[in-house]
Amino acid sequence: MRRRITGVIILIVATIASAAAAYGFGINPPIGNVAGAFVSIAVVVLVSRVILVSDTLFYSGLVFVFMASPMGSVINLYRSFGPYDKIVHLISGFLLAALGMLIVEKLLKKSLKTDDLAALTVPMVFAACMFSSGGAGIWEIFEFLADRIAGGEMQRGMVDTVTDMIAGNIGALVYGAAALRKRKSKK
Repeated sequence: MRRRITGVIILIVATIASAAAAYGFGINPPIGNVAGAFVSIAVVVLVSRVILVSDTLFYSGLVFVFMASPMGSVINLYRSFGPYDKIVHLISGFLLAALGMLIVEKLLKKSLKTDDLAALTVPMVFAACMFSSGGAGIWEIFEFLADRIAGGEMQRGMVDTVTDMIAGNIGALVYGAAALRKRKSKK
């Protein structure tokens, strides 16, 4: 627990440093982007407390938040480095699939009252990938609404939206293939 708190503190300090650097370099991100970076940190901490994720998934989530919010939105790598947005969406697909797998596994263990889920590996991986795909779609809906309601510039047209979703789905498929391979090697 103490290491997780240290990780969160490091992320908060890094977020403050990225905001200071952005203003220092004249990037001048909207205050909503800076606030959003801190809200993202809170969301990761809250989700990790509710679902009880592994340390690996927790720290991966912290790194992802740093890449997505402070570096992407505050430092503005989404606009200044073309492939950055797709890289972040690819990673999000992978992480959402891992989170989906964790949720499916916990639900099945609880309902079936067994730890032996080997026979359900393929349906579990499929469900994890669908969880990730759904998450990508929900995120794009959020971006659309944020742009329309708050006048943001998160979406840059249909090609951007669809390729973001494709990148997220590729990340989920990579996770799915890795999960199947890992479970197959355990047999």
